[in-house]
Amino acid sequence: MPSTVFIVNPAAGHGRAGRVWASLEGEALRLQPDSARVVTERPGHAAEFARALTEKGVSRLIAVGGDGTFSEMLEGVMAAPEPLRRGVLLGAVPAGSGCDLARHLGYPKDRDGLIELLARGRARPLDVGRLDYSGPDGSARRRHFINIAAFGLAGDVAHHIKAMGKPLGGTLSYALSSARVLLTARAKRVRLAADGADLSGAYHLGVLANTSSMGGGMLIAPGAVDDDGLMDLVLVADMSRLALMRRFPGLYRGTHLSSPGVTLRRVRRLEASSDETVRLNIDGEADGMLPAVFEVLPKAVSVLVPPVHG
Repeated sequence: MPSTVFIVNPAAGHGRAGRVWASLEGEALRLQPDSARVVTERPGHAAEFARALTEKGVSRLIAVGGDGTFSEMLEGVMAAPEPLRRGVLLGAVPAGSGCDLARHLGYPKDRDGLIELLARGRARPLDVGRLDYSGPDGSARRRHFINIAAFGLAGDVAHHIKAMGKPLGGTLSYALSSARVLLTARAKRVRLAADGADLSGAYHLGVLANTSSMGGGMLIAPGAVDDDGLMDLVLVADMSRLALMRRFPGLYRGTHLSSPGVTLRRVRRLEASSDETVRLNIDGEADGMLPAVFEVLPKAVSVLVPPVHG
């Protein structure tokens, strides 16, 4: 069993991941002599690879793709027995359409920087979110997330993206889909219990953020700390569509948190339900709806981060 395995999703980023890997493969495998690569062929394949490899004792798993590829890899690792899961270091070669995790962790974008990350990167712990929720068919489901899990407008955007794809890349596709969803936005009544506190009300959006950004660069929680055992709960209360549109550009600067109707609270557990259909967005993917329970698993995994210079 190799110590390092690259899980390559060649379709990520409209084929960009395949091209990036082709340019890095020789050097990456040379830097890690005891390494190998596997290539995904279908949705869920990265999770299958990750679980099997973790259970066989691999020590490093590197997702070559976007946030979706990393999220699948994470799901596979979290399905393995805890002692084995804690022995795996997770990293990424960011080459998808969003890459919000790599952005949050300060990953380099250039080839030389990525090679240095693989060769000299260090490990540090990271919290993981766990989500119990209702599937589209009403079945009980469980998933984990590394960046964000959200309900309301973000769920509607994810469903729109799922139907339309990302023909303009992650950042622009998310921005245009978000603008389109805002034109018909309607707040929904949601029952919320945040660490026991009743926050029920009418909301356009709720985001549980472990890291700082979503949607290819929206700074939804610019102050998020990813290893403190807490997640940033950002809520956008009922307001007019015009007010929503005015606040939307602030998402990319992280200035929206000072706007009326937008609140932030750090929580360990959130219970959310509604009598209306409220869709979910889990690490950028459209999947299911409320009711849901969001929880933090403190320092559940180790991730590869850039080396410290100086």
